[in-house]
Amino acid sequence: MSRFLNNKKLTFAANSLNLLTSQLQTQRDLLGSLALIFYLKPTFVTHLFFSFILR
Repeated sequence: MSRFLNNKKLTFAANSLNLLTSQLQTQRDLLGSLALIFYLKPTFVTHLFFSFILR
């Protein structure tokens, strides 16, 4: 019985850890995407502006 309970505790701990790392990875991906958007948007707008003016 105690082996079963220890196994359940370990499984719960592993699942909790997997959930935490998954959540951290999602936040990292989201922050990376936002940084990329805020970096690329002004670059793209500048490109469109100059390509429109130089036509």
